[in-house]
Amino acid sequence: MQATAFAGANVSSKRVAVASGRRCSHVVRAAVAVPAQFKAVKPVGDRVLVKVDQEERASTGGVLLPTVAQTKQTAGSIVAAGDVSLVKSGDRVVYSKYAGTDVQVAGDEHVLLKEEDVIGVLPSGDKISTMKPLGDRVLIKCAEAEKKTAGGVLLASDSGDKPNFGTVVAVGEGKKAEDGAQVKPNVAVGATVMYSKYSGTEYEEEDVQYIVVRESDILAALA
Repeated sequence: MQATAFAGANVSSKRVAVASGRRCSHVVRAAVAVPAQFKAVKPVGDRVLVKVDQEERASTGGVLLPTVAQTKQTAGSIVAAGDVSLVKSGDRVVYSKYAGTDVQVAGDEHVLLKEEDVIGVLPSGDKISTMKPLGDRVLIKCAEAEKKTAGGVLLASDSGDKPNFGTVVAVGEGKKAEDGAQVKPNVAVGATVMYSKYSGTEYEEEDVQYIVVRESDILAALA
């Protein structure tokens, strides 16, 4: 696939799917380069400017990865904020993978996001387990997949159904009602809940699976 060059923009490609054989599909996103004479970018409305973490360019074994194999970062630090209420400058955040506008400021990668697209704040380094989810989002520690069938047959790691339930680790402050009041999600920390199978954003930390879902994606409490 051939990328089209845009004046004043840095064009990068990212692999999103691999077709049969050796063909692969790419999505092209243009990072708008802010002209050198402008030294600051001030987000307007409910937007924030996030300085994106550097992409991982080597495998755990130290092998340099080709561009198409690198994972697009979805974490960084807020360097400027507009009219927002849930986050502030200096916060280290994670955000939705396909959200925002990529911007290059003084050669560094940034992204302009709506506050709504910020999934959570990381108050303790990079630990997903300490994430403070925003809005009506809920952080869940996923249940482990069954390793054996009911008859005792050992399952391959990719053959079992992935569980769609887990334990609530943290709950956001909720969404604003029409009168401006904050309505907290009706979910308690420590509860075991079932959530929609294809919802949320998944993370892995020290072989533990986590997922952040909206309150509306929680189907039931289990007891």
